[in-house]
Amino acid sequence: MCQELRVLNAVRNKNVGILLTYQQLQHLQVPVLIDRLLLQKLYWLAIHICQYLKMPDIEGASRVLAHWACDKVQQSGIEEEQLARAIAEKLGDTPGVSYSEIANKAIECGKVDLAIRLLGCELKAAEQVPLLLKMGRNQLALTKAIESGDTDLVYTVLLNLQERMPRGEFLMSIRTVPVACSLYLQFCREHNRPMLLELYYQEDNFQEEGNTRIADSYEDERFETRVSKLVATQDAFNKAKNECATKLTEEQIRLMRFQRKMEEETNKPFLDLSLHETMYKLIVENNQKGVEQLRKDFKVPDRRFWWMKILALSETGDWNELDRFSKSKKSPIGYEPFVEVCVKNRNFEEAQKYMGRVTPENLVRCYVKLGKLEQAAESALQSKNAEDLNFVLSKCPPSNRALFEKIQTMRNQLGAK
Repeated sequence: MCQELRVLNAVRNKNVGILLTYQQLQHLQVPVLIDRLLLQKLYWLAIHICQYLKMPDIEGASRVLAHWACDKVQQSGIEEEQLARAIAEKLGDTPGVSYSEIANKAIECGKVDLAIRLLGCELKAAEQVPLLLKMGRNQLALTKAIESGDTDLVYTVLLNLQERMPRGEFLMSIRTVPVACSLYLQFCREHNRPMLLELYYQEDNFQEEGNTRIADSYEDERFETRVSKLVATQDAFNKAKNECATKLTEEQIRLMRFQRKMEEETNKPFLDLSLHETMYKLIVENNQKGVEQLRKDFKVPDRRFWWMKILALSETGDWNELDRFSKSKKSPIGYEPFVEVCVKNRNFEEAQKYMGRVTPENLVRCYVKLGKLEQAAESALQSKNAEDLNFVLSKCPPSNRALFEKIQTMRNQLGAK
């Protein structure tokens, strides 16, 4: 109470002229009294009262200093550089004082240079950048946003500039700023694909243009549109002198057209399957003409084709066709795969047909897969292969004691020799 009475006594001074009773002060509260002092521009007294009453800075001294600075920038007859220096020296790093608010007042007074100098003292980039954009200092705003490390702030500047500047001028302004250019490209990847393609085209970055067009082609459900996009992709890769990508794109177009033809003929889905999946499906459906056409057009290697056909025929259980296929010509992958697929499908009788054509070095393991451990051991002994004999012994169940001992005897005979 004593402190407040001393404050009332101070404002009763003839140079101030604010006559208040204690009850009136209690009703108005001290912040209102400070506001009245600010209206009279009695900043020195307002600060002393705030300090004397130990008011929080944001309600007290900082608020008074901010009012003083805003009033100062409205004065005329003072050089802007001198005025900016005086304000900065007075305010320093006072907590609660926003240089951006003072700079905004300077903008309203038409003192743009003063506003820029004041913003140089503002520590928060999020407060600086909007005002710099407001003043048309686009490059400085972009620089400050990048220096802040706040990508959202950089995006704010970029999108603002995109709306306010002609397209060509905008692209030229960010081309020399790698961080801005990179972030804008990322934005276009997610939100503006046509602009992304235009940027790549202008930069002669045909490789990335092609990559982008490939991704875009799979977003479209219309077949002809997808194909036209892939044709444009092929052209981009050709300009990038990427022969491999150009050829792969051309092959993808041919495959898609073949798949569309198959869909029309069979009324079954083929589009978006890989070459392997397409051929596999045709083999399962016994479409030999389509299989041979793809094999010829895409130059599918024999080893890959044989594996594919063996797996497809075993999946459908077409054992007669599998047998005919094995006899069509010498298998480039051997006959062990025939045994494997038969065993996998629990058709041991069919697997036995191919044992006579299995190479000697694989015979032991094929016998093991068939569960014929005794024949596997005899084959290993005949070929004098101790490693294969040990392998057979490791597969022998402990319950079959007689066979276990027989294989051990064979191993001892082999060791004695």
